[in-house]
Amino acid sequence: MNNDLLISEIEQLKRDFAFKQEELQAMYMENKSLNNKIGLLEKENHSFKQQIKQLEEEQEDLLNYP
Repeated sequence: MNNDLLISEIEQLKRDFAFKQEELQAMYMENKSLNNKIGLLEKENHSFKQQIKQLEEEQEDLLNYP
């Protein structure tokens, strides 16, 4: 009887481990996706900063033009 209980516990641990592995893989994929989104947003932010700088320079030129 004790042996059956140990086997049952081992099987439950195997199922729990498999579930945690799947959960970890899902979290990894979500993290990878979020990192990609962050990279795209950082590029977009850089582009916007360049546009702002260019507009500020154009504004200065217009203000300095008589």
